[in-house]
Amino acid sequence: MDTSAPSLILIVDDETKIRRIVASNLERAGYDVISAADGMHALEIFELQSPKPALVLMDVMMPEMDGFECACRIRELGETPIIFMTAKTDSNSKLKGFNLGADDYVCKPFSMEELLARIKAVLRRTQAKNTPSESEFTWLVNGPIRICIEKRQCIFNGREVHLGDIEFRLLSLFVKDPGVLHEHNELLNKVWGANALGEVQYLRVACARLRRKFEDAGLEGGIISAYSGVGYVMRDLRDEDQEV
Repeated sequence: MDTSAPSLILIVDDETKIRRIVASNLERAGYDVISAADGMHALEIFELQSPKPALVLMDVMMPEMDGFECACRIRELGETPIIFMTAKTDSNSKLKGFNLGADDYVCKPFSMEELLARIKAVLRRTQAKNTPSESEFTWLVNGPIRICIEKRQCIFNGREVHLGDIEFRLLSLFVKDPGVLHEHNELLNKVWGANALGEVQYLRVACARLRRKFEDAGLEGGIISAYSGVGYVMRDLRDEDQEV
């Protein structure tokens, strides 16, 4: 594994066999691993761990505290990437997972090759391999909204708006072309990948989260508009009189 890869992954699953198989494969791939058999134990580990795990692999159906509730609690503590790995394959469960801020959703049964590939993809997106100098940072700007690609940071009117990985990548596409209509499948392919084509509900959830976060930050009048059956467009703020 690349030496820049993060060291610790938290596995949460009530099936001992699955925990052992996944842990063994992750360790062979070069990761450090810690595990928990239910959401309550996972939350205790997460709260006490310093530094925090680089990524959480989370089952959904578990005793004491299920994966959805545990993920919600973890999200209150930070933006650690979460991948659900579960037998709940229905669309409502997937939608709920992404609505809670999941970065990916792997359906059981799965191959370890697939799981490792998804882990690497999420970690590549959420952690920069190298820290560039300030002069190398790339900023995208739409009026009072500024996005730093390398830092994965979003600033609105001088204050940071905390975004999950999906939200950040989606907003980056919008900020590059404010006022331009992006079709559903274009956004789905670029943010979620080809397997998500047609899953318009993913966009509805992510865009709703972005709207709420910018409303909470003080942006009035909405930020993203939906064109039914077509796509989404971000409001062009470059010529508007916003507080800076």
